[in-house]
Amino acid sequence: MKQKSEQDIMSAVNPSDIFTMNQDTIDEEKDEYLKLFRSATYSTIDNFLIKQKIILLYRQAISVLQPDYEQSELVFCTTSISGEKFQFEHTKSSSFKLGQQYVTSENVIFALDEKYKSYYENYINKTKMYSKPDKHIWQNVVHMVPNVINHFKNLDGQFIIILKKPCAMYSLRDLMDYFGGKLEPLHVASILTRLYYFACYMDLVDMAHNGITVNNLYFSLGKFVEAGKSHTLNDMRIVGVFGGWFFTTYSDEKINGLPSEVYEVLPADSKITGFSSYKVDACSIKRVARELLGDITGNNLGNVPDPFCDWVNNSKVAENAYAEFCNWRDVRKKSFGTDRFISMDVSI
Repeated sequence: MKQKSEQDIMSAVNPSDIFTMNQDTIDEEKDEYLKLFRSATYSTIDNFLIKQKIILLYRQAISVLQPDYEQSELVFCTTSISGEKFQFEHTKSSSFKLGQQYVTSENVIFALDEKYKSYYENYINKTKMYSKPDKHIWQNVVHMVPNVINHFKNLDGQFIIILKKPCAMYSLRDLMDYFGGKLEPLHVASILTRLYYFACYMDLVDMAHNGITVNNLYFSLGKFVEAGKSHTLNDMRIVGVFGGWFFTTYSDEKINGLPSEVYEVLPADSKITGFSSYKVDACSIKRVARELLGDITGNNLGNVPDPFCDWVNNSKVAENAYAEFCNWRDVRKKSFGTDRFISMDVSI
């Protein structure tokens, strides 16, 4: 391995400047470089820029060593059984329990393996026509729920779901990685407030999402806009609950599979009866909070105010989503005082 310094990497022009260009060792070299530059040693932004450059040079190297890499890595192509062809340049792809997920500047795309047809159908059924029992709550969640613009079975037997993002949004997992594995408590509080609006909506329509995890959430940073000033969607701070609807149930439906993170906090009554409730989502929200704060156990949350710390570590939840939201509002006020917008500076 070419042991190169931070300065060597940042000034490198060609992949051969830092890699040996050997097909058999380049993956190991890339991993070794990524391990060298840890967030504990480098500032968040420096750490991100170094890793970004390493990955960029790695991709350039692979495109030389494996000429078909660029196409398969950066472009998602699929053709429906009706003959329609879809092609997306994606910035990120990842595996999840049921298949693959692709993220583009405008879309989130799920490609489910053929054996998971029932989960695909459940996602489509639960997101094709949203009930709107409360105008105020619906206004707060309309951009949080999936906007499915296409879905079909492709020639490879996969089931494809294509969502349209309402605005520029980041994967919450990517934001965690960007900030070295945890977010500031005030930013986490902002995310939780929006998730509690979502929980209230789901409770009103007698549904339990059953898939509220960090990996299934997206986030738009938003910006401060003075009261009375005009604003666009891109100015709004939005949490998108786009993943996980494969497992969503109505109150009279039994649970049919869960992400492991949700099963971990599943209330005892749901384990006994096999039915979900708003409490599953409420417990999942607290788990998301602990993970975003940097310690899933909740034992080492650092600079988190005591009321907030106590809240995320308390497994008890209120009898309904509205009462839980009111309790949360009280905890947030005790922890941070008057609500205020705190900018989140990100360059991804």
